[in-house]
Amino acid sequence: MLLREHLKEYTKKQLLEQARLFELNKYSGLRKDALIDRIMECFCTKEMLRSRLACLTKEQMTLFRKACDTPQEISINQIMDSMQLSRYWIGFFEELTDRFCVFEEVAKIFSKIDDEAFRKKQEKKGWMMKCVQFFINYYGIAPVEIIYELYKLRVKDTIDEMIDMLLGMPIDIVESCILPMEALGLQDWPKDEPIYSSKGLFIHIPMFEDGELEYLLDQQMDKEFYIPSVQQIDEICSMGYEASTLAYKKLETFFRRKMDMPYEHAVSWCLQVWANSYEGESPVDVINIMSGLGIEFKSEKQMDEFVGLLMDAHNNTRMKEHRGYKPIELAGREFAGGLSTVVPGSSHAAMLLRDA
Repeated sequence: MLLREHLKEYTKKQLLEQARLFELNKYSGLRKDALIDRIMECFCTKEMLRSRLACLTKEQMTLFRKACDTPQEISINQIMDSMQLSRYWIGFFEELTDRFCVFEEVAKIFSKIDDEAFRKKQEKKGWMMKCVQFFINYYGIAPVEIIYELYKLRVKDTIDEMIDMLLGMPIDIVESCILPMEALGLQDWPKDEPIYSSKGLFIHIPMFEDGELEYLLDQQMDKEFYIPSVQQIDEICSMGYEASTLAYKKLETFFRRKMDMPYEHAVSWCLQVWANSYEGESPVDVINIMSGLGIEFKSEKQMDEFVGLLMDAHNNTRMKEHRGYKPIELAGREFAGGLSTVVPGSSHAAMLLRDA
């Protein structure tokens, strides 16, 4: 399929927004077909696709290379990567088979830029994107120095080299920017505060909407930033959650053995639980979603077992309001305002969940 044909499915409003992100000039008055022509002229160049394809993670690049040759069946563990490739305008899903395919224009240009220099750059930027993804999900705002702590786990560049690379990456892919403390009115914050930075603050741009940034900072208070391992970043970016933790292994097993779900459905529900919790939502929401879909428990005993596993999973989920820490990792610690991070006891929580 041609990318040009795919863009015809977009509304003009969506195309105008993409033209803005590509920083095109004099495009607002164009008709839809002419606007698509302008976008294609910008997007389908070696320079543009080199900058974008270099941002693919290792797993995304592997999938992309295979899909350049032949349509790919997507496993449950590849869903997130394939969706990102689709969002980047690199490929699409076939209507009847749901196989992932690469747009013809993109595959053709990639064959001309796929050299050793590109691969070296992609190795660094691909890891940078995993760090950015962790940052978006579990920090929202952080000192550039913290981002460097993640980046140097695998790449040994200097912090200034990392900053230069970040500033050169497509804004619609990174979705974040670097601002000095002064720009946010935080110049008077004590230097020993976790949020303080001499290099600038890395901020997920959507945080500026509807007072979300102020709300998040109030939630995070003076908590330290959790620094994950390479393996944790890889797993979260690939699966969407820490599937290898004991709490989520038990939850997956429950879905498969007690709820008779196939593996793919069990993993999807584990991801639902993680996603619900990492933004600080209540486990009750998961019960409500299941009820809305007509999923019923076989007995009260099975319901009690699920509630216990759900609470355990919730307490073992990394959360943005805790700067990447799990509630269970912060148990007993006190922060500004005397607020404890300990999640409510399982007996009381179980009563609430059962009555949901």
